[in-house]
Amino acid sequence: MKKTYIVLGIIVLLVILGFLFINTYTSSPGFTTQEVAEQFEANKPNCYGFEFLLNAEEMMADAPGRSLCIGLLK
Repeated sequence: MKKTYIVLGIIVLLVILGFLFINTYTSSPGFTTQEVAEQFEANKPNCYGFEFLLNAEEMMADAPGRSLCIGLLK
């Protein structure tokens, strides 16, 4: 019985920590000028963890990319 509470507590803790380290961010500038693209690349955030592209279809239409980062975003 005690083991069940410990495992449940660990799962709840991991879920809470997961919510703290889930961020969405702009991962590509989309269709823009060369100068703006270079500035974006120099200043874009990096995801240290798992990264998932959220809007692949819109990116095909030259929209800025949006990604989900599960981990540390710097």
